[in-house]
Amino acid sequence: MADIKYYLEIVKDETKLAFSNNKRLLLLSVLLFVIPLLIGYFCADQISEYIKPMVDAFEQQVEEGTITLTTHSLFTNNVTVAIILYALAALGGVLGAVLLANNGMFIGFYGADFNIYAYLALTVPHGIFELPAIIIATTGGFVLLSFILHFIWNLKSPDLSYLDIFDPYFSNVEISPKQRFQAAFRKNQNKIKESFIMLCWAVVLLAIAAVIEANITVPLSNWLFSIFGFSLI
Repeated sequence: MADIKYYLEIVKDETKLAFSNNKRLLLLSVLLFVIPLLIGYFCADQISEYIKPMVDAFEQQVEEGTITLTTHSLFTNNVTVAIILYALAALGGVLGAVLLANNGMFIGFYGADFNIYAYLALTVPHGIFELPAIIIATTGGFVLLSFILHFIWNLKSPDLSYLDIFDPYFSNVEISPKQRFQAAFRKNQNKIKESFIMLCWAVVLLAIAAVIEANITVPLSNWLFSIFGFSLI
């Protein structure tokens, strides 16, 4: 039991560091998702031509059974999206931002055709886990991109305090490519860990969301519909 508490404390501390050290990137991801979501909801008619093909493709996947309301299917689909967001944010930055914005706009647009209360009842139970998860996954990708950019910069301009040489600021020792690599990696290696922590938390949240969406959301929504008389339109 003591060992479990010890490791849980480590996870807690490392998670706090990962999020606090990258709060600006997290805020950027939140804005990249929330602003398009609001645009999708309040400007649905204006963006219909752009977003409707995505909605049609999603509905076709549901009809064909590619996406089903089972825990495994929902989890697999959502984790795939999260990993794609993570990878695109890490490799291109802009590509991840565009995909995250598209996801937000899609959700907002899709909800514009429904009664807002009924739509919230159908999305909030699992959405409170699923939506933060995709935002966190994208942020993790941005953090990894930050590592890559800083690593490349420090290869060019190494921080000598991260080298294992005597008196690096005043000696005439020539810095080898290997030492540049080591110094750049040592200075920025925490970014890799923080990025991975965010991706892991995104997967955990998506697992919770999949269980809720497959087993709780619809029965809970039907119960709320019967009590408050909600309808989808």
